[in-house]
Amino acid sequence: MHYEYVRVKLDKNNYALNADMESHRDVIDRKAAEGARYVGWFPVVQGPTGKTVEFDLIFEVA
Repeated sequence: MHYEYVRVKLDKNNYALNADMESHRDVIDRKAAEGARYVGWFPVVQGPTGKTVEFDLIFEVA
């Protein structure tokens, strides 16, 4: 088994507002349909106010 990482970037227009956090669900559903197992996430880029603006979704694949 090994891991795959999918980078999710929040829309730049939402940096100052409450960001729409729905796009990750599509990625998780798609990878699950491919047989991968979601195992977690990791923030990889933060904006100037400390808000996470990019993160990796982590999947275990056979």
